[in-house]
This record gives sequence, structure tokens and C-alpha cells, in this order.
Amino acid sequence: MTIDETLNFSVAAFNWLLPVDHNLYKEYKSSVSHATVSDVLNSIEQLQLCVGIIVDDYNSVAVIPSSNESGNIIHHTVPHNLKCYEESGPSFQATFFLRSNDCEVLGELSKCSSCKYAEASMVKKTQAARDKEPARPVKSKAPLTLTSKERLVATVHQQRVVVKELEGRISELEVEIAKNSITINESMEKDLLEIFASNSSEVTPHMKVFWEQQRKLLASPKFGRRYHPHVIRFCLSLHAKSPAAYKELRDSGVLVLPSQRTLRDYRNFFKPKPGFNTKNIERLKGLCSDHIGIQRYVVLSLDEMKIQSKLVFDKRSNELIGFIDLGDEHANQALASDNELATHALAFLVRGVATDLKYTLAYFLTKDVTSYQLMSLFWKAVCVLEVACNLWICATVSDGASPNRRCYELHAGISDNEVEPDEIVHSTVNLFCPSRKIYFFSDAPHLVKTARNCLFNSGSGKRTRHLWNNDKYLLWERISKMYFADLDCGLHQLPKLSVDHILLKSYSKMKVKLAVQVLSKTVSLALKRHYATGEADETAKLCEMVNNFFDCLNVRSMHEYERKRNQLLAPYRSRDDPRFEWLENDFLKYLTDWFQSTQARPGLFTSDQRAQMFLSLQTYKGLQITVKSMIKVVQFLLAEGLQCVLTERFCQDDLEEYFGFQRAQGRRSENPTAADFGYNDLRISVLRDIAPAAEGNVSGRHSKESKWYSVCEEPLPKRAKKKK
Repeated sequence: MTIDETLNFSVAAFNWLLPVDHNLYKEYKSSVSHATVSDVLNSIEQLQLCVGIIVDDYNSVAVIPSSNESGNIIHHTVPHNLKCYEESGPSFQATFFLRSNDCEVLGELSKCSSCKYAEASMVKKTQAARDKEPARPVKSKAPLTLTSKERLVATVHQQRVVVKELEGRISELEVEIAKNSITINESMEKDLLEIFASNSSEVTPHMKVFWEQQRKLLASPKFGRRYHPHVIRFCLSLHAKSPAAYKELRDSGVLVLPSQRTLRDYRNFFKPKPGFNTKNIERLKGLCSDHIGIQRYVVLSLDEMKIQSKLVFDKRSNELIGFIDLGDEHANQALASDNELATHALAFLVRGVATDLKYTLAYFLTKDVTSYQLMSLFWKAVCVLEVACNLWICATVSDGASPNRRCYELHAGISDNEVEPDEIVHSTVNLFCPSRKIYFFSDAPHLVKTARNCLFNSGSGKRTRHLWNNDKYLLWERISKMYFADLDCGLHQLPKLSVDHILLKSYSKMKVKLAVQVLSKTVSLALKRHYATGEADETAKLCEMVNNFFDCLNVRSMHEYERKRNQLLAPYRSRDDPRFEWLENDFLKYLTDWFQSTQARPGLFTSDQRAQMFLSLQTYKGLQITVKSMIKVVQFLLAEGLQCVLTERFCQDDLEEYFGFQRAQGRRSENPTAADFGYNDLRISVLRDIAPAAEGNVSGRHSKESKWYSVCEEPLPKRAKKKK
């Protein structure tokens, strides 16, 4: 009840105003000057709420009050009392009424005269419309003796239309067969059938499924073909290498392949965008829905990739893509600069510890990413994995970039143990499961590369370091001179080394393979043999230590250690593995003693000069973080029930392989645009790990037989067709 300045009042029942000619207004002359407010309220309480028009069919013709449309029947929503809410119901519960436009809402009877008249009128119209409906055709199994003449006539008309359509389709198929068919003789037909049915040992499962599917597709009509998921993946891989070559192969008619439009529907099954995409998360939940127990432990890898810094107009969304985008408008306003072009794409990849799960969780467009941005995005990713997907993150891996290291250090405040200022932070409490920890890793291959680069710049290269330990210098020229002397020998003791290993350039410095082969046990033994006087002993010791460290952190197979006769490559099966003691008491002690010897070296050396006698501080801290985290997380996983642990799961190789895919999509241009990065991510997620990158730092992780050998039966998501 509302009273204005002139003492006139108006009444609304659940936002429905009483009509002007309501009996309540007539009784009190629409003013409280002729009666008290309590009298008016008492009169209102004695009235009943009109139940409206009780016919379900009128919902389609009713108008919502908030819309601009007009109509005779209007929706009216009456919310329930909170005490009457159902426990399993929605958060807002109400009753919906259908009322006449002139409904009195409140009256002495349960239904007003306007609603009665409207209901009777609509019933008459509905009945009249039903009487005018044409006769429906009879169903195929209905008895004809009991069917009216009108329905029989309608059935005959329908069958004539169907027959005409089928005759048209048959004539089209006859023309298509006469135009595109190829006649073969009986001998060629037998040869083809023998090839398709061959069970030779050289026929891989991939080949067998492919030819079987070709047989089925050749026998099926052109417009009714259904392609096997493995064939779709194979065609997507071919199309990604060269769309022109794929079109030429399909148009030639040698193979029956899906059209490029069909591939586009499988490749772009949803619109990509930076951030945590809901459809992407739902697909991840589907992939791991059957995982139980220890199968739910995952590792989260994060790294950046250079992209082209330019804008691309998206004609579908009418947006300019290429600005910095952290996936959320509030995050962009708080942590990013406005209208600044992105130079890198930050990707988060999920890797299963006890499964083959490899999935790109999200990507973001960044420029000069900071530790605060990384920390915010990292915990959002942990929230998505732990809460939405029910995946248990036990470790996170990144390279040794300064924002990554600073992000780890920011977790000192939320660690369960107090961290001294000089100590490193290698773990944090999982905020979404305080009983578990998340362990930080610096990527082991990156650490090997930085250690090699420090040795390369010691006395050569940029000459920024002069590594020194136990009164002996560690110099790159020791390895260089030994290599060139070995070239003159008939029997080489360094068969794997080449000029690219010794004369490093900007590209060769990025190759993990070159760094691992230099800092190896073979080179260590060769140095001791070549320099018999012992001047290269410390250089040889560094090579041996880094080699053993990398072997302990690169366990990737169940049987590789048997083939190579190297126990350091054996899977971790015991919480008391002797490699833990070597890493903690020998390897880390070796680095600590080396660092302390440089600080205690007699002489008038500045702090910068003493720092040049040791590995870079970033490499030293990264080695400490990785070793401590590896020991703790492996012991934790073994205690949780894993039979063995492969430490290669705590490296960034899968993310590097993902970036290799991204660069390969650009062909001549290795760096994609921000828009291309998203669509490439969809294509890679469809292919999964079936067709690995042929080149790059991770090319040696896959054997030749693993590429297109096995068959994947997993169905592929496809873009839904728009309803006309």
C-alpha cells in the first residue's frame, strides 16, 4: 500500500497494481482522508488472491511484464515464503500465474470476472482451432478398417511425397555413380581384397584400421559416411602439415577422406579464448572421470612462448585479439596494462603422474609477466584442478626465469614451516587441501643448459665467469682442446661430440641434447685420460655430477636402465632409494662446498669476482629446489600407494613439445599470433600425443614406432550445428 502527499493511496499485490475501478478504491474513494489506514488494511486482508487462468497451454501466448510486448494474458510471479522453501529446490522459488490484463488480483472470490471471461474465450478459440486441424496420416501399423476416410486420404498424400523424394535421390545417385565410378577388372578386385585382408607382420594396427575404414567408406554412400575417430585424427595431422597437400590428396580420389569443412568442425569444437574456459574444463573432467585414487595425482607445468605482437580482428565476435589478457576482466584491470599488445603466451599444462594424461588447462596473453600475476593465475589453476576436476596437484614445474623464482619465494608466508631469509622455498601448503603440499620444481633440462652455459663462459665465450674450485679452474677450453685433439685420432673417444657442441651459437645454446652430451660421464672420463696431470679434474667432476643429477631426474621408462646398464635410470620403488642420499649428501654438498670455497678463497676479491668463480646464483638455487622437492614428492607418492615413480613427469618436456606443435603450425613463421595460438591449441588437444613433434628439444622422447602405430578409439568432440 502506497500513500502519496495528497493522502491518496494505491495497492499492489506482488507488484501487480489493482485496477482503477477496483471495489476497494470505490469504497474508500482512493484516499485515507475518509478512513483510517488500519480500516483499509483490514479490508485488504479479507480479500482473496485471484488464482488466474488455470490452463497450461496459455504459457506460449502469455507476455512477460518486463518485455515491451503487449498481450491479453500476462505472467505474474509470486515468490514463496522462505519457510516454505523445498530443500532440494532452486535458490529462488516462486509460483507463476497467468492473468488477464484487467485482472483484479484481490477480490472476494478466488477468481475475478476478467480471468473467468478470458479463460472461457481462450477455451472456445482452442476448441475451434482443433476442429479445423487437417487429418493426420495413419501410422504404419494402424488397422485401416478402423480408420476414417480423411486420414486415409492424408496417408496416401504423404506416401506420394515420400516416393517422389526417394525417386529423386535415386536418380541423383545414378548420375553420381556414372560420373565418378571407375571400372576395374576381376583380377584387380581380387588384388585389392587381398591387400585389405592381409595379416602381414609389417601391417601395424594403424594401417589395418585405416584400410578397413577405406573399405567401408568406399561401400557407403557419399552423403552418409561416418569416419572413425582415428581416421579423423590422422586427417587433422595431415591437414595441419599442409592444407594444400591434403586437398590435392582428397580431390585425387585415391583415398576417401573427410572434407576440410568436416575437419574444421572437429578442430574448432568451441571458440578459444584466454583464461580458464568452461568448455575446456568440462572436457578435462570427462577425460579423467574414470580415474580413481592415485591416478588423480597430477603435475602442473607453466611456461611462456613468444608470439607475434600484433592485432587480429575476429569477424565472429567483432573483437580485436592481441592485447594483454589474463582471462578475467578484473584481473586485467588490477594486474595488466590497458591497450598494450601481448608478446608472449603463458600456458598451463596438466600431466598425470600415474596416467598418460596430458592436457592444456589454459593459456594467457602476457607481456613482461610478474610474479604477482603468476601467483594469482597459479592458484586459480590449482582451484580449478582441485575443486572442479577433482585432480590432486602434487608438484608444479617451471624454468628458471626470475618471475617464476620470485613467485616461489612469495609462498614463504604460507608455508607450514618458518623459512629463514637465506633458505629456499621448495614447497607450499595446498590451500584447497591443507593435508597435502605442492612441491616446486625448476626444470632439470633447463638447469643442465644453464650449468653448461656457465662453463662455456668460463675463460671463453662471453668470459663472464672464471669458475674455480679446490685451487683449480674449470675452463671450457679444456673440453675444446680435447675435442680437436680427438679429431686427429683414428679411434675417437668422443664420438657424439661435434663442432656444434664446442662452438656454441644462440641456437645451439638452446639445445638440451648438446648440453647433456657435453656434461656427461663420457666427457668426464675422457678429460681425466687426456689431462693426466690433473689440471682438468674439477672440470671432469662437474661433468660427472651434472650427468648423474640429470639421470636421477630423467627416469622416463620402466626398462631403459636395463638396456643402458645404468641404475640411475631405474624407476623409484623405495622410499629409501640410495639415489636420495647421493643427491642430498653428495650432490648438494658438492655445490655447497664449492660455493663456500669461493667465499673463503684468500685474496682481495670483490663480491662480483667471487660470484664469477661459481655457477650462477639462479642455477644454484634451482638445483637445490629441484633436488629437495624431488626427494619429498617421490617419497610422498610411494607412501600413497604408487608402485614406482618416473621423475621425467616432473620436467617440462611435455610443455616444450606443446610449444613445438604451436611453432610447427606456423610453417614459415614459427611464432603464431594471439588468435592462431588459441585455434592451434584446439587442434593439438584433438591430436593429443599421437603425432609428436619431429624436431626440437623433445624429439628423442618418442621412438619411431610410436608415431601412428597404435589406434585411438576415443570419440572426438565436434562443433554443434546451429539450429535454423
